[in-house]
Amino acid sequence: MFKQLTNLNGDEMYLITSLWIFLVFFVLVACMLFWMKKDHIDYMKDIPFDDDEKQNDQQSE
Repeated sequence: MFKQLTNLNGDEMYLITSLWIFLVFFVLVACMLFWMKKDHIDYMKDIPFDDDEKQNDQQSE
């Protein structure tokens, strides 16, 4: 396995590109979460419970 890592034969560009894509994606997600409004987070957090309440209300009728 380590022989494959030391003998890349010009394929290191694929490794560097995939690393940059990975890093940029997670930095963007972290920035998005940092700047997201608290009201939106609370709304998204309560969505699954809203569906359960609606189903329970419909079943009890």
